[in-house]
Amino acid sequence: MTRNLATLAAVGAIAVGSYKLGTAVFGEAASAPRLHNQVWIERLPTDDRDMIHHLVLVDDEGERFGAFGKSSQWRHFVELFRWAREDARLTLLLPQERKRLDLGVKVWECAGEAPAPFQLCLELSNKRQTMRYYSRHDWSLDGADSLAALKTEHPELAQALELPAPSPVLDAAEFIAVDEPFAD
Repeated sequence: MTRNLATLAAVGAIAVGSYKLGTAVFGEAASAPRLHNQVWIERLPTDDRDMIHHLVLVDDEGERFGAFGKSSQWRHFVELFRWAREDARLTLLLPQERKRLDLGVKVWECAGEAPAPFQLCLELSNKRQTMRYYSRHDWSLDGADSLAALKTEHPELAQALELPAPSPVLDAAEFIAVDEPFAD
């Protein structure tokens, strides 16, 4: 069951199309929850048409990109972005609209506090909104091995899991800072 839930979260977070399928890292300990290379969802979907929010922030050898959105098995709304983190602040650069979101971020172990089967909590906030996401320790996307395994287990995801082409350096100063909802 844990494997099916992890698959579900990965597919939803990457917004490929199947419900099967953030700083407050407490120190550098390997067992500490972390924001990046982790699949986050707002809740488990109730059925194939249930739209849920999802988030993934990838750090691939310093190349930081991610996606958030709202998806079901049948419909996907996804925003791709570049990101940076400094302590309890997360900055998302949204190239499509040249917007910058500055968010508070908190990540913590929350087994027992979160709905089952979740073990990790992520809270993102700005002046207008606070959004909570959940994850599990086994929903980690660590490097090529875990991505390769996911591609092998789910060949239909291979194209969606490809790393984006290198992009020019984005200058945050060229983006308009906005304080608007980041997950609708």
